[in-house]
Amino acid sequence: MTRVTESPIVTVTLNPSVDRVLEAPRFELGANVRGRVVARYPAGKGVVVSRVLATLGARSIATGLIGVEDLAYFERFLELVGEGRIVTQFLVVRGATRENITIVDPVDDTETHVREYGFKVREADVARIASKVGLLAHRGALMVFSGSIPPGVTPERYVEMVRSCRSRGARVIVDSSGVALEAFRGEKLWMLKINAQELAGFSGCDPRDEDALARAARALTTEAGGPVEHMVVTFGAEGALLLSPDAKLRGRVSVHPGRIASTIGCGDALLAGLLHGGRRTGDWREAFREGLAAATANALGREAGLIDPRDVEEFRQGCFIDDVEWAPEGESAAAESDNPPEPA
Repeated sequence: MTRVTESPIVTVTLNPSVDRVLEAPRFELGANVRGRVVARYPAGKGVVVSRVLATLGARSIATGLIGVEDLAYFERFLELVGEGRIVTQFLVVRGATRENITIVDPVDDTETHVREYGFKVREADVARIASKVGLLAHRGALMVFSGSIPPGVTPERYVEMVRSCRSRGARVIVDSSGVALEAFRGEKLWMLKINAQELAGFSGCDPRDEDALARAARALTTEAGGPVEHMVVTFGAEGALLLSPDAKLRGRVSVHPGRIASTIGCGDALLAGLLHGGRRTGDWREAFREGLAAATANALGREAGLIDPRDVEEFRQGCFIDDVEWAPEGESAAAESDNPPEPA
């Protein structure tokens, strides 16, 4: 892995949110339920990536679109939690930033998620953010395009932004879903981060067949003639897969299930840890270890992006990484393992 210590990291969040987490014991639809606010914070996948990077000690620029009334809130919050490591360069648009609500029932151990679509973006706003992103896309910069796109931003325009960055020599990372993800089919990317369900839909695989998913991921990489140089596939509690020209790795962290509070934001934390670890060490295995540790640390709390460096250090030690060996179609893939124990 080529070290990119001096290269800036830019996170692009076109559809940010203000996330609220409510705790409501014995939550019941249609009932009058009493609850309490557990957390309220600025979010969106790119915002979470910047937060985790800052906690790990890395600087980033956070850009994207934001409702005019929420700009000051996002700037103050990210300046505080990022300890000055996050430079905010959001562009304001008409309308309010969407609010997402998670209702946690600690008695029945359930989570209910209510997601807004986001503000409607005008063509002038799309042109402004495209210009802004282009100006930040210096040669060697790591441009992280994360999350959904709001109404008014078409998948085609989203792809155009990525192409513009790539033409300027930036290394583009995409972590999206739905129609936005589908628009990147066949596009050249430095890195694609995707979860198992998304990959199954993208490639037509059975989402329960990890070997088939691994082969589908490999087919998308440049090594197998595909358009993606580096690929990260997440499998939830079962860990993740990293494919690059220099490394084929499968990893997970051993952690007691009772410690897990929420998986929201874990994929973003993994990506942040991976980029930070790569910049720090120049080694894919250590970068992957950092990403897995950060993702697991994120799962301990209800607020996405809020991690404790002490937890990250603990999970670095409890991280197990295998070298993937490809098996013929229809056979199970073997791996040279660190012989990890099963999770407690």
